[in-house]
Order: sequence, then structure tokens, then C-alpha cells
Amino acid sequence: MKKICDIILILLIIGAIIFGVIIGTEYIRREKNEDKLSAVVAQIENINTETNNEENKQELIKVDGYDVEGIIEIPKIDIKYPIVSTTSDEAMKVAITKFWGNNINDIGNYTMAGHNYKNGTMFGKTKYLEIGDKIKMTDLELNTVEYEVFKIYTIDPDDVTCIESVEPNSREITLITCTNGHKNRLVTKAREVL
Repeated sequence: MKKICDIILILLIIGAIIFGVIIGTEYIRREKNEDKLSAVVAQIENINTETNNEENKQELIKVDGYDVEGIIEIPKIDIKYPIVSTTSDEAMKVAITKFWGNNINDIGNYTMAGHNYKNGTMFGKTKYLEIGDKIKMTDLELNTVEYEVFKIYTIDPDDVTCIESVEPNSREITLITCTNGHKNRLVTKAREVL
């Protein structure tokens, strides 16, 4: 009986060590990614505004091979991230992604998707946003438009009606992230402050 208890104890210790290594590795990976994203934001903010060749800017500003379209900043929850032009499982591990829409700050609904990480990175803190909170969007020409949250709700994962504009001929943004153990999506909609 003692032998069985010793084996179980050893297996538990080994399991705990493996679990700790996995958690530690993921933490380090996310921290490195956060540093990389901060560097990309700084790079965008330091773009020489005299360079009007948008194609060259796109070539210069990438994150892990994904083209960057601009920056999302939400002061209330202390996030500031580059937005990449493609949504995929791999791209979402890297940055906030464009899900739908034209260009940043164009008329229409620019929709973004981001992971809801438990450590609060990416869109992990959007659950703390309230009606009236501000979101800033900056394009690669360094034009910044301020938006105000006007609607927050949850949807099923297959529901994509949130990509539609609420008001025609207006500038709107939509933030989408997982909630309720990945069973639903938290949607935060904001429109331009006029």
C-alpha cells in the first residue's frame, strides 16, 4: 500500500512540475508578445508623416508577417495594440485582428476580434467597459478618431450580425471576444464622437 501511495505521490509531483513548466512557458511567450506589440505601436507612432507612400508603410510595419493597419487604444482598461489585417486562429495569437470592414476610420463598421486572455491582455479586459467609455483608433497616416461605446451585448459564436452598421453613413467600430467559457461572444460597439 505504501508503494502505491509513493508512486501516486511521485506522479502528482511530476504532473505538477509539467503543469508549472507549461504555464510558465505560456506566460513567457505572452510577455514577449506584449513587448513585441508595444514596439510595433511605438514604430507606428514614430512614422515619418512626410512619407505618404502607404504601400511602403505597410511593408515596414508587420507583426510576425501580418500587415498592421493601425492602433486601437482604450485608456480605461489600459490597452494599446496594433491591429493586423487578417483574422485567423494564428493571427489572433499574435495581435488584435481585423474581422470585417473597410479601412480604419472609414465610414461603416470596422470590426475587430481579439482573445479574452485571463491575464487581461488583448481583449481580456473589455468586459469592464461601460456605455460612454472612449476608444481611440489610429491609422497608419496617424489620423486618430475617438469613438464612444454605445452598446454591449453577448451573441452566439455563429451570429455575425454585429458586423452591420447601426447607423448608416457613420463611423462605427465593433470589438468581439469570447466570453462564458468560449460559449458566447462579447460584443462592444462604439461610434465616432462628433
